[in-house]
Amino acid sequence: MHLVPPARLTRGTARTLALGTLLVAILAGCSGGPAPQNVARPDSPYCLRGGDTESFSCDPSVQASVEPAPTTPRSSGNLTDDALYADLAEIKNWLNNEKDARADSIASSDESDVILPPPVAPQAAPEPKPAPPLPTLLANANYRNSLEEAQSLYRQGFYQHAQEQLSQLIPLYPQRPEAYNNLGVMLAETGQYSEAISQLQRALSTHPYYATIHANLRSLYGALAGNTYSDALGLRRNRPALRLDILEPGQDTDSTLSITAEVEGTLESWAKSPSYPAQQRAALYIPGFRPNSKTDHAQWLKSLDTPAPALQLQAYELALMTSDWVEVTLQAGPLPSQEGNPVQRVLSLIRMDSSWRISAEQPLQ
Repeated sequence: MHLVPPARLTRGTARTLALGTLLVAILAGCSGGPAPQNVARPDSPYCLRGGDTESFSCDPSVQASVEPAPTTPRSSGNLTDDALYADLAEIKNWLNNEKDARADSIASSDESDVILPPPVAPQAAPEPKPAPPLPTLLANANYRNSLEEAQSLYRQGFYQHAQEQLSQLIPLYPQRPEAYNNLGVMLAETGQYSEAISQLQRALSTHPYYATIHANLRSLYGALAGNTYSDALGLRRNRPALRLDILEPGQDTDSTLSITAEVEGTLESWAKSPSYPAQQRAALYIPGFRPNSKTDHAQWLKSLDTPAPALQLQAYELALMTSDWVEVTLQAGPLPSQEGNPVQRVLSLIRMDSSWRISAEQPLQ
C-alpha cells in the first residue's frame, strides 16, 4: 500500500476519506444493539471471537476478551449467547424427559415397538358327533357256527364241553343274547337254577324285549316257586322237565321271505316316510294308530301333513317276540347330501295281512 502525503491530498481524496470515516462511525454505532443470533461461539474456528464486545482479533495468539453477559431481564430483549444456549439446553432436557415419560406410559400412542401376538384363526363350531351305531340282529358266521357246535355237543351228551364252549364265546360277543340264553338253558336242565337265572338275566339285559328269554325266566321262577312250596310243606320235590327254548341267531336269514327281511323292508320305508305324502306315511302304521295317550288319531294324521327330510336306516336290532310280533330298536340318520342329527327309536311291529305294521313308536331312552 502507498500512503499519500497530506500535502498532495486533493479535494476528491479528502471527500473519500470523509465518507470512509463516517461509514466507520455508523458501523461502530450499530454494534451496540443486540447481538445477532447466528454469532458463533468463542470456541468457533472463525475469527469472530469477541462476543458482545468490539475487541476481537483473527490472530490466534491474541487472547479474546469476553466480558461477562449483563444480567438483564429476558423481557428486555437484550439476550446473550450464553442465555440462548442455556435456553436451548433447557429445551433439550425437557424434550428428553418427555420422551422418557411417553416411553413408560401405557397410554402412549406410539405402537411402533409393540410386539403383537400372531393372529389366531377363529375356530369353527364343532360338528355334532353321530350316535354310535346299534348292533344288528344278524350275527356273523363264526358266532353262529360256535353256537351250533355247542348245541351239537350238548345233544351228544357232552354237557361240560358244551357249557365251556358257550362260556368262551360270551366274552367275544358280550352284546349278543344267544350264548347267555343257551348256557342258562343247559344249566337249568342240569338243576343249576340259580346260575341259569343269572345267565338269562344277562341275556335279557342285552335285548329287554326278547319274548323267548322272558318265557324261559318265567318257567325257571315257576320251578323255583314249586320247590320252595314243597320244602315248606315237607313234601318231596317234584322236578318236572323244564321246557326252555334255545336261541338260534339268523335262523330265518337265509330266506328272502324271512321275518327279518320282511321287517327290514318296513324299516326302510319308515326311514324315508318323512318325505312321503301323509296318506302313504300313515299306511305304515296300524289303523287308528296313536303315538301316545294325549294325542288322538286325527291329531296324529294332521301332524303328518308337514313334510320333513327323508332319513337313512343305519342300524337296528330285532327281537322276535312271537311269530307275528317283533320289537325293533333302530337308528336312522340324514342322507349324505343333507345335514342333521341321527334319531333312535323303539318300534313294535305286528303282522297284518301278510305285511308288517307299526303298532307303537317311542324314542329310545
